[in-house]
Amino acid sequence: MKERIRLYLGIDGGGTKTAVTIITDTRAVVGEGTGGPGNIAVTAEPVLRRSVLEGVSQACAIAGLEIADTHFAGVCAAMAGYSDEERRQRFFELLKGLVKADRYRIEPDYVAAYWGATLGEPGIVVIAGTGAVAYGRNAEGESYREDGLGYLLGDRGSGFNLGLHTLRYTLDRMKEGNVDRLAAAVLEFTGAQSQSGIVRWLYGDFVPAKVAELAPVVGALADEGDRAARDLVAKMARCLRHSVRQVRHKLWLPRDVPVYMLGGLWNIGSFFRSEFIQPTWRVEGEGDDLSGGRFLIGTPHADAAYGAALLALEASLTGS
Repeated sequence: MKERIRLYLGIDGGGTKTAVTIITDTRAVVGEGTGGPGNIAVTAEPVLRRSVLEGVSQACAIAGLEIADTHFAGVCAAMAGYSDEERRQRFFELLKGLVKADRYRIEPDYVAAYWGATLGEPGIVVIAGTGAVAYGRNAEGESYREDGLGYLLGDRGSGFNLGLHTLRYTLDRMKEGNVDRLAAAVLEFTGAQSQSGIVRWLYGDFVPAKVAELAPVVGALADEGDRAARDLVAKMARCLRHSVRQVRHKLWLPRDVPVYMLGGLWNIGSFFRSEFIQPTWRVEGEGDDLSGGRFLIGTPHADAAYGAALLALEASLTGS
C-alpha cells in the first residue's frame, strides 16, 4: 500500500491579506493561496474566518485536494496581532474548526518571516513597514526580538515613525514662517494649508498606516538630495541599524551574519537603503560616530507563508 504523503500548512496573516502555503515533508510547495485580512487583534472574527478559509481552499485546490477531506500532519499560523492573548486563543479554536491536523502551532508573523527568509539558518530579519521589528536566531537555536512594540511604545525607524517626525518638522517650519521644500510637499500631500489643517488631517479617521503613507514622499526627496529629508530618513535608518545590532549582540552572532531587509518601507528610496547598510550621512547636530560597519545583506529565500509551513514541519519532527 502506497504511503500517504504528509502535508504541512503554513498561514501568514497580515493586516491586508492572508497568504497560505502547503508543503510536503521534502519542503516542496504543492499549493498556495491568498485570503483577506488576517490580523487577529483587529480583524473581526467572521472576516478572519473567511480570510483563512479562502486562502486554505485556494491552496488545497491547487494541490488537488478538498479542504474537508484533507488532514495535515502539521499547521502553523503566523499572525499579526499575536500579542493579544485572548484573541490568539480564540483564533486557535477557530483554526481547529477550519482545518484538520495532527498538530497546531501559532507564532508571531515575524518568526515566520525569519524562517522564510533564512530557511532556519542563523541570520537576522529587519521588517520595516508601518511598524518595525528585528528578529534573529543563532546556530544554537536561541532567538531574540528587538522592538516591534507598536507605534506608541516603539517601532523606531518605521514608516509611522518617519511620517510622524515629518509632520512635526512641517509644523515647526510653518511656525517659523519658513516652509521649505519638504514642508511644502507634506502640505500638498495632506491637502492642509495651516497647522490646524495638519492636525485635522492627522486625527480625522486616525490610523497608523495613514501617517506611514508620508514615508515615500520623504524618501523621494531624500533621493533627490534634500537635506531635511535626508536628515529624517537617515535617523530612521540609524534606528533600524540599532535594532539589528542589538539582536546581533544578544545572540553573539558574527559581524558577517546575513541581514534580510523585509517590508514595504525599504521601497521608499535608495538613500534609505544605503544608509541602513552603511551610513555615510552625518545628520545635523549629530556626532561623527557612524560605527557598526557595513551589514551583509542577504536575499530572502522565500516568503513568510512558506516560513510558517517550515515551522509546521519542524514542530512535527521535533514534537514541539
